[in-house]
Amino acid sequence: AMQDVILLLLSMAVHVVVSSLLRRAPPFKEMQTRLAAAKWALVRDFSAALRQDVVVTDRVTAHHLLVRGGAGGAFCNRPPTSAASSVLSRQRHHNIGSAPYGPLWRGIRRNLVSEVFHPSRLRVYAPARRRALCGLVADLREQCTSSNDGLVLAAESIHAALFGLSAAMCFGDGVDPGRVRAMADGMEDLIRSLVGLRVFAALPALTELIYRQRWNKLVTLRRQQEEMYLPLIDARRGLLRRPSGEAPTYVDTLIDLLVGDDNSASGAKAPKQRLADGEFVGLCSEFLGAGTEPAAAALQWIMANLVKHLDVQEAVRSEIDAVVGADAEEVSEEDLGKLEYLNAVLMEALRLHPTVPSVARQVMPDDHVFLDGRRVVAGTTVQFPLERLARDETAWAEPDKFMPERFLAGGGGSGVSLVAAAGSAGEIKMMPFGAGRRMCPGMGVAMLHLGYFVANLVREFEWTEAEGDLAVHLEPQVGFLNVMKRPLRARLALRNKGSAVAELYLYYFIIWVKLV
Repeated sequence: AMQDVILLLLSMAVHVVVSSLLRRAPPFKEMQTRLAAAKWALVRDFSAALRQDVVVTDRVTAHHLLVRGGAGGAFCNRPPTSAASSVLSRQRHHNIGSAPYGPLWRGIRRNLVSEVFHPSRLRVYAPARRRALCGLVADLREQCTSSNDGLVLAAESIHAALFGLSAAMCFGDGVDPGRVRAMADGMEDLIRSLVGLRVFAALPALTELIYRQRWNKLVTLRRQQEEMYLPLIDARRGLLRRPSGEAPTYVDTLIDLLVGDDNSASGAKAPKQRLADGEFVGLCSEFLGAGTEPAAAALQWIMANLVKHLDVQEAVRSEIDAVVGADAEEVSEEDLGKLEYLNAVLMEALRLHPTVPSVARQVMPDDHVFLDGRRVVAGTTVQFPLERLARDETAWAEPDKFMPERFLAGGGGSGVSLVAAAGSAGEIKMMPFGAGRRMCPGMGVAMLHLGYFVANLVREFEWTEAEGDLAVHLEPQVGFLNVMKRPLRARLALRNKGSAVAELYLYYFIIWVKLV
């Protein structure tokens, strides 16, 4: 293995020299293109050579390792991160996803789950959810009524609505719509760059030199985030008191937060300090990205399956109509608890299409992790592919089929609870939000948002499939996230065209247009 590493280093050095010579020689576009591709492949393969991976596909083993941890340690560290904040700051600025298991991670995660994501706090963000829903429905109504065949660009509309909701929860109401769109565009650029970011996490000093252009792009994206986020953060810092009736924002919870120092000895006497601006930007970026991208992908997967299975869509609609009055303005959060079949649809879509392809843990020296009777050496990355684990034939009948009924009473998934993945009693048959101490802290919020938006979109529209290149294909594109390879397009038909609810959505749409 060491010989391979040395050979790779020598090969990369040769390519760097050749690149320098090419820059001085007359331009040979084809040769330069091939060299760039080979150079990036070497960087990618070299970083992979330094990282040992083990893949766990047995769900019982996955449950044991993720929930119980190693016999001697916590088994709660992730591999060298691909988070922009930590990579660009040389591991000085971390967010919840990238921070090593320790005082800093515990402090910033505890803040999130005890404040903005606490179940008792979710109700105070209902007005923001309703505004996002009204804007989304009005946007879709405008598209389908202005089109001869009712075609809508659902993927873009869904993403814009969810990002706007995350921005309101992060920075508060009243953020300029133009800035929100710019932040959303920047986030999409960053998401597309995250796969390439992993090599910078593994070998930053070397890869910065070898692939300088890509590094400069990441630096530019980070600088743009700082320019957009810091004025909003400073505005919240300058408030003596929040406006009456306004829900606390994520930024508000971070302003006075004191967190432990990972470089100091852990314990009650560990020194605590306030967050730096770089950490603020990283945490806000994580909040916006994690609150938008997986949920937008999941919402597309759910609606795509409802387009493909019109009988399931009609069953969801019938259940909603039986629970929610025809004159009700929306399917409320209180109504969601009564919609058992809707919840079964959500669970089945998350089982088949977990938006995070895999969760990973890195074995640390204190972790005593055993697989097949052998201790896994420190430094090894253990991967848990979520979709493969959730399609276990020993756990599910016909695991590749979309069958929401399996989650109803008497079905094979009727007793399945996502909370079991957090470590409570119960068998893990699926874990779309991960498992153990580092499972997604936003699981409750995500399930609320998915149920709320799906229920209201099905109630307001009939969703059918377009033809040709716009047809729904349930083919994934797996990268940083598991998304639909072809963004969701559909034909929509309005329901309740002349209702007071329709007039309410139109009213919100007019306000939205004036703001933009």
